[in-house]
Amino acid sequence: MRRTIDGRRAFAVGLFSTLMLSLVWVRSEPWTVPAAEVREMPVTVDLPAERDGFVREGVWHLDSPGMMFGGYSAMLTIGEHELLLFSDRGSSLTFPLPGTRLPPDHPRRASFSNVWDIGPFSDKFPDIESATRHPETRDYWLGFENFNAVVRYDLTGRFIAARQPPEMRHWPVNGGLEAMTRLADGRFLLLPESRLRGLLFDGDPVEEGATARAFRFALPEPYYATGMVLLPDGRVLVLGRGLRWGWLPFTARLFVGDPAQIGEQDPWQLHEVLDLDAIIPRENWEALAVTPLDDGSIRIWIASDDNFAALQRTLLAQLHWTPPPAESGIAQDGQ
Repeated sequence: MRRTIDGRRAFAVGLFSTLMLSLVWVRSEPWTVPAAEVREMPVTVDLPAERDGFVREGVWHLDSPGMMFGGYSAMLTIGEHELLLFSDRGSSLTFPLPGTRLPPDHPRRASFSNVWDIGPFSDKFPDIESATRHPETRDYWLGFENFNAVVRYDLTGRFIAARQPPEMRHWPVNGGLEAMTRLADGRFLLLPESRLRGLLFDGDPVEEGATARAFRFALPEPYYATGMVLLPDGRVLVLGRGLRWGWLPFTARLFVGDPAQIGEQDPWQLHEVLDLDAIIPRENWEALAVTPLDDGSIRIWIASDDNFAALQRTLLAQLHWTPPPAESGIAQDGQ
């Protein structure tokens, strides 16, 4: 009798293990929850609404009862009406932009999806920390920090290609690929969180043969890059986050840099354009996206990673800014 019980137990354990492995390795369509409740609650901010040319247009507290909600560390804009947020737990959230007049046929609801298919790295924990996209094909690339790989997907979320660039093999697993953007000429700019030495790829980093040039860059203490986006004039906007004493223990600023000024000797200069603590609440701001407007200004979206902590929130901030021309002194190398 004992032998029979042990045999059944071994069979059950084996079946369970097989099912779990199949979930890891199976290649399937991205699993999507087609409609989900995400509440957006306006946040009253006891701070000036304008600072250094930036105007705060709104701050919202996002919340949802869904198990896939939270931990957002990267973000893209989708058309004129939606945001696509990526979690450091391997899920995504498509979300209608607050305050935007939606087309009559828009579903007006949020949807969650998994990001399980990471190609050869599907057995790894999917810690998504950065995102960028192609403006024409609308393919997008995700940066995974804990195993420092770049993965390309099409607009529907289908896996295309993945690679661990050898230039990133020594980046820390908990301080690696945190900020990434595709430049207008097809090169890719990648910044790690825990060190001040980035990579400039000559093309798509997921393609075999793509090579990168390492460079130093300068951010003031205690800030590290957590997000980066391309501006319409070819410069980049960088979100820097730091830690300080107090509660909440986060501080954040925005910086601008010109990729044309990246050299092999002197550090690439990133120039501060806004102290975010002076215009939006302190939080763990990590995700950054922009929407260019017809008049040359931009709408900036910034989202916070709540770390799935009870005392933190998922906040979404909307700012408006007209970037001054490069000749004004911003993002000039050492000037």
